[in-house]
Amino acid sequence: MGDDLRKVRPGDPLRVPARTYNAFVDAALDLKRRQQDRFSGDLRDGGRQHGVIPVRNDSGADLERYHVLAIDGPLFPPGDEGPEKTFQNRMALKGIEPDEETVPGRFVVAREPIIAGEMGPCVIHGVTPVRLYVEEEEHAFADIKAGEHVLVSGGSGGTAILWKEDGVGEKWAIVDIGRPRSDKIVAILGEATEIQGERFRWRYPWSEAAIDGDPESETFGRYIQVENGLSSDGDPDKYAINRFESHHSDVPDEEPEGIDGFGALKSLFIPGQLQNPGGDQGYCPRKAAIPILRPILKGVAVQMTAERDTRGGTVWCFQALNGIELVEFDVPVWLYV
Repeated sequence: MGDDLRKVRPGDPLRVPARTYNAFVDAALDLKRRQQDRFSGDLRDGGRQHGVIPVRNDSGADLERYHVLAIDGPLFPPGDEGPEKTFQNRMALKGIEPDEETVPGRFVVAREPIIAGEMGPCVIHGVTPVRLYVEEEEHAFADIKAGEHVLVSGGSGGTAILWKEDGVGEKWAIVDIGRPRSDKIVAILGEATEIQGERFRWRYPWSEAAIDGDPESETFGRYIQVENGLSSDGDPDKYAINRFESHHSDVPDEEPEGIDGFGALKSLFIPGQLQNPGGDQGYCPRKAAIPILRPILKGVAVQMTAERDTRGGTVWCFQALNGIELVEFDVPVWLYV
């Protein structure tokens, strides 16, 4: 047997005796058996050691190492296939391909290839290598995306990118799964751009900002732009929106009466204007002031949050109260005649 397993030098003819080949097969079977024993042990102890848990690949396709599956629930639900202790003592999950209904953050990373329908160890919490599709190099977070078996970078997410290869596209990365979210930054707004076809809504260019801590600086204690920080970088698709403005463009179901400003707010009478009696309208002044919503001024610092839209994209948002301008308006004669 010793001669059958001796090593071959470069240039020597390769002859594989039957006993040698069978030894290779026995070694492969032993490895598979030990892997199965490890999975069984993981199931018995709950599979929670070191953030690794057994997962069955129900995606319908073989999964490569360090690719991801969405969590589809426990493999042994409470009360199913035996007493409830089965659920408590045999912790394992079902993994599927992410789709539009998958909740962000609910995924695992395969530690080794998993054949469709088979079990394999997956990282559910902690630091791990992973395949990552980098959409923007400045992205510091990652999450799952519908139809993808790799993580996708973004401005927000529950998974922090600790390191990644340079460039965009599919890359190697090291991520920390389960870290608390940290997707808020301070940003200085640029000149607002009106959203075409909507009332009282704008998009805002922005740049990441921080308080100047240099006592010798003229801007000490004020927010200044962070060098090489995040920004919309002149791309309208990255401009931020103000949550406060989100629904002021809604038009009421019924035709509003009288003179309306933003949000169907009624006109305000201007003090000192004589009222004119008559008609169903009662007493009305000749002039009124209509409240009009105005955009947030350029240079204002706001807390910016990266959120996910319904398609899994990143949208930058902030919340700030808009200024209101009272515009003088001549009341039509039919209101008081």
